[in-house]
Amino acid sequence: MIDTTLQNEREYLEKVEQQIVNTQKACKTTINLNKDKIRAQKKYFAENFYDISSSTDELAGINIEIESLEQNNKTLEKLVKRLEKQKSVPYFGRIDFKLDNSKTVDHYYIGIGHLKSDDVNLVYDWRADVASLYYDDVIGQTSYTCPDGEIHGDLSLKRQYKIDDGYLEYYIDSGLVINDEILMEELSKNSTSKMHDIVSTIQKEQNVLIRSNDIHNVIVQGVAGSGKTSVALHRVSYLLYKYKDTMKNDDILVLSPSEHFSNYIEEVLPSLGDEKAYTTTFSHIAKTLLGAKFTTREELLDNLITNGTQRDFENIAIKYSFEFLEDFKNFLTNDICNLFIPKTLVFGNLVIEEEEIRDIYYNKLKGLPIYKRIEAIAEHIVDLFNIPPSKNINFFERAKKILYSKLITTDLVRIYNIFLRSVDLDEIESIGAYDIAQILLIKENIYGLQHNYKSKYIIVDEMQDYTPCHFYLFDKLWDCPKMYLGDINQSIDKNLSDDYLKSLAKETKSRLCYMTKSYRSTMQISKFSQKILGKNVSNNVNRNGDEVEFLKTKDTIATIEALIKKKDPDKAMCIICKNKAEIAYLQKNSKVIKNFVVLNEDTATSMQKYMITTILSAKGVEFDMVVVPFANDENYHTELDRNLLYVSSTRALHNLCFIADKKPSRFLTKG
Repeated sequence: MIDTTLQNEREYLEKVEQQIVNTQKACKTTINLNKDKIRAQKKYFAENFYDISSSTDELAGINIEIESLEQNNKTLEKLVKRLEKQKSVPYFGRIDFKLDNSKTVDHYYIGIGHLKSDDVNLVYDWRADVASLYYDDVIGQTSYTCPDGEIHGDLSLKRQYKIDDGYLEYYIDSGLVINDEILMEELSKNSTSKMHDIVSTIQKEQNVLIRSNDIHNVIVQGVAGSGKTSVALHRVSYLLYKYKDTMKNDDILVLSPSEHFSNYIEEVLPSLGDEKAYTTTFSHIAKTLLGAKFTTREELLDNLITNGTQRDFENIAIKYSFEFLEDFKNFLTNDICNLFIPKTLVFGNLVIEEEEIRDIYYNKLKGLPIYKRIEAIAEHIVDLFNIPPSKNINFFERAKKILYSKLITTDLVRIYNIFLRSVDLDEIESIGAYDIAQILLIKENIYGLQHNYKSKYIIVDEMQDYTPCHFYLFDKLWDCPKMYLGDINQSIDKNLSDDYLKSLAKETKSRLCYMTKSYRSTMQISKFSQKILGKNVSNNVNRNGDEVEFLKTKDTIATIEALIKKKDPDKAMCIICKNKAEIAYLQKNSKVIKNFVVLNEDTATSMQKYMITTILSAKGVEFDMVVVPFANDENYHTELDRNLLYVSSTRALHNLCFIADKKPSRFLTKG
């Protein structure tokens, strides 16, 4: 018996595929015609240069037409590129929706981008308002919101398609999205060198964050594997669609935890038909703003993990506190301003008395940072000469230089040490990761921070790696909405609580959201990782797999090499070490492991089938198989070590193996 519905669906798919080809062809034809017009205009300009250059209107007209044609080509080229991606899977879902007071049921096919044939919509963009019904609602009476208001009607069908390379394999009708069969198939796939989009499997709780009309600050506390970063990038795609007239891809800044993670996520937006957002690391920005090197968090922690003392971690805990931030804010508002010593200034016949400068600086400009006070006094001096600053910038800058010379010191580390002494903390000799935000805030107060990282929306990933002072700095740098993402359970230098999140939400004026469902690991791995942590923090999708392995051995290297030999060649394997010293030891003593690609936090290394890295550098990335060597109790026994093991275990998709050459870590014992 012929399945007429399947036959009809395949016929519709062929129609859509043909329209994709036709649209691409039409776009390419127009692009070539535009190029011919541009060449003709440039040729006309070259041949008639002297006549045209004397006619402002004609010259402007030619430039406007060329710019318009070039912009049109950019738009068309972007569409051709998106349609090329859409060829293999023109759409992934369908909803049938009948408006109230209408007799017609409309069919909406949902894909990564919109597709029309004449005036008929063949495929709707997943970001379109009506597409929210596919992700959020169940069959029956419902509504969605659009610019015209709330649209009510009856949702009678939700259909998911499995389309592979343009061929419809099957479809599933379901009252919920996403159906377990299709979701499980996606989750069971092996890891790839790039993070991929989740547009066809977005879950309801993820969709709420992606489509939120609230573009104020938001903190997303998401368990490992909950799709936090994917949600954030899909959120960017949604904002670029919704605010396409006012927001472009280069208005978005993603603060990534590392260079290799930036490389890992770079194809998500292009896979959705958007241009890449600007992605960088805080370390890169900090080095640019400071103009000098400093010890990064990864470098510092690699040493602390091996050689850190109780005092070291106590200092870190203090700098993670909001009390420390309040003390530092008070220092910036009050104490630091006392660095300025007013003196009588003489400019030829003009004398400005010390008391006048003191009154302006300490009374009239009270509460402002030093650089604004100095600029205001410099402007006052210029005004006394009746010379507007715009016409005598040299005199203005000279006045500023003289005023800056009245500061006791401008040495940033020395100033910071004044603060540290005031709160009974150890002074620093060089700048480290837990001090860089404070140093930059001091520089901002004294000089202001000029930067080229202008943005309209900021994403800060791995928020648990930043101190409250970092968040205060972010608000100084960017006066725009921000999405902070992270997991306090993956904090590896200090234990953070829900109270910390609430305090952070208050400090940053953010809405606090939670993502508690994990999609990454199998049930076996997820349950085990939570046992390491000592508490249940997530709900898992019901994807079964192999049990977590414990291998007790006297020869760690031989055991790893045996695992490599029996590994599925299609799966990506990563050895996750506690520190760089373990990596060096394994690669020095094993010819096989020597060939593994080292994943560093500061290099944009592409994901490979065989990798080795530290726990710090593995954060945010996932692998088919994870092997943790030297998982003995001597190596992993502190609360910090517990967090390290937890992070390691949550990187595994399908297989997880711990190797102990001595008594296994207390956090790995079965119970």
